[in-house]
Amino acid sequence: MTPSSSTPARTLCKALGLAASLWLLGVQPASHPAARADEGGYALAEPAIREVVLTGFTRAIAHRPLVAESEGRVESVAYDVGERIGEDAIFARLDETFTRLELEDILVQQDRLRSQIRFDEREVGRYATLARENNAAATQLDTAEQTLQNDRHALRALAVQQRVLEERLRRKQIMGQTGWRVTSRGVEPGQWVRAGEQVGELADFRTLIVPFALTPEQYAALSLAARGTDGIVLTLPDQEIRVKASVYRVNPGFDPVTRKIALDLRLDGPIEPRRGGLRARLSIPMPERGGAVRLPAAAVRHSYEEYWVEPVDGEPVRVLLLGRDQDPDGTQWLRVSGPGIQAGDRVRVEHDGVSE
Repeated sequence: MTPSSSTPARTLCKALGLAASLWLLGVQPASHPAARADEGGYALAEPAIREVVLTGFTRAIAHRPLVAESEGRVESVAYDVGERIGEDAIFARLDETFTRLELEDILVQQDRLRSQIRFDEREVGRYATLARENNAAATQLDTAEQTLQNDRHALRALAVQQRVLEERLRRKQIMGQTGWRVTSRGVEPGQWVRAGEQVGELADFRTLIVPFALTPEQYAALSLAARGTDGIVLTLPDQEIRVKASVYRVNPGFDPVTRKIALDLRLDGPIEPRRGGLRARLSIPMPERGGAVRLPAAAVRHSYEEYWVEPVDGEPVRVLLLGRDQDPDGTQWLRVSGPGIQAGDRVRVEHDGVSE
């Protein structure tokens, strides 16, 4: 039987078309049992899928510069490039000598004022007694009380100066972040640094991300895959492992030049070593353009470089051969396209179909 030059239009159930579309982006074609020939001698055409493979490289989830908050001479540096910041989180210390001397002077002044205040309190008590007995003028009592009040204010002012100096001492320490790693070190002991100068950089490699740029169609396919049973899986070829991943963030902006969407995938599985620059491959199942379908090789017939299929509910349809696939079990598949064949059609299967 030969295919006719024109094929009448066939109606398909809307539910069948919807199911085929959902399967297209959520299930691997090789695992779909409906496409295989059954006892009735036909196969169900399924949407042809091509794997789009993108390559990215791991990065730290966050970066942070190390900045000196005050100027001074570097006294010590605790960590080098690649080392992990410890519990105290102190990356480097600046010389604290003069700040500590100022703080010591403030503490001495506070002790002197406390002693003076105790004396003033006794003086106020004596003048208050004398004033009640009319042995001292009221102005003398007022003067003693004013002196006591002034000394108390001076003590509070010194307490403020003490807190200022203690804060300056704290800022003589260049603080990092516990668990982060040093990626840049630009300071050495004895070096003079200015306030606001960057002296290094940290990165958080406890969580790794991989940036990608996707077309809107690829992003839609990836979003559906993320909601599937297997989710998103990245392959790290250099480590020979596969790692589960998830969408960490999506840039809401749009690049008018590349017309792509920037997003970062977060690696959720265990990885060693945790570092930047690890190659990661992302495979996204995408439909073949033009409405191509995938059929068992036995469902496609050929003669003199012409290929056609025979729908169960219609006349033979001429198709264009796009490529071949093979399942792990050895089953041969063909990707074909034609104006008279679409996903969901039932196609007769013959044992003398196209072979290698």
